[in-house]
Formats: sequence, C-alpha cells, structure tokens
Amino acid sequence: MAAFAAFRERHYEPYLQYAALRIGRYGAAERAVAAAFTELAVSWTVVLGSSGPAAVAWDILHDHIGQALDGCCPPSLPGRSLHLEAQVLHRRLQLSSERVAEVLGIPVEDVCGLLPFPGLPKG
Repeated sequence: MAAFAAFRERHYEPYLQYAALRIGRYGAAERAVAAAFTELAVSWTVVLGSSGPAAVAWDILHDHIGQALDGCCPPSLPGRSLHLEAQVLHRRLQLSSERVAEVLGIPVEDVCGLLPFPGLPKG
C-alpha cells in the first residue's frame, strides 16, 4: 500500500482544489475526494494493473464530483471535456503542463494540444 499512499499524497491537493472549483462547496469537495480515494484504495491492485492508473483515478474522482453535484453532470454526458479540465488545472490551479498530464493521467504531449499557445489571442 506504499504506492497508494504515495499516489494519494501526490494527487490529493490538486484533486481537492479541482473538486472545490467544480462543486463550489469545500466540505462537499472534501467528501467527494475522500470517497474517490476510498474507492481507489479498495480497487488499487486492479487500478495499478490498468494501462493508465492516474487516468482511472481521475475518472473515479470525476464520478464522485458528479455525484456531489446531485448527478447533474454524469461523466457519460458531453458536458465533460478533457480540454476544459486541463484548462482549469493549468490556468486556475496554476499547474504546469507536466503536472496537468500527471494529474489527468495522459501523456504530456497530449496536454500541449489541450492548452492554448501563450501569446495567442483568446476567442
């Protein structure tokens, strides 16, 4: 379980910050993140055996955020956008591209396509 403890320590804060932004209530965000990590702990061996453990963990977090939002935005609906998630992590939470990739569980090269180029006009 040392790998789980290390993963939790590395991902807890960005997960909590992201959940708080999405949910809008810090207590509810804490409960959603705690529930996500509980689910991860129970299935950690299976998650580690997947091709992308961090991506699986992000999906689990997203499910718990959706539940905290009273199911208004289940992950299967088009409202979920990896592009927007990367934007929030990078712009609002000030995470580097490398850290965004780590949190989302995607290759860093993919993050470059999700974030705007610096200096380009918005809109």
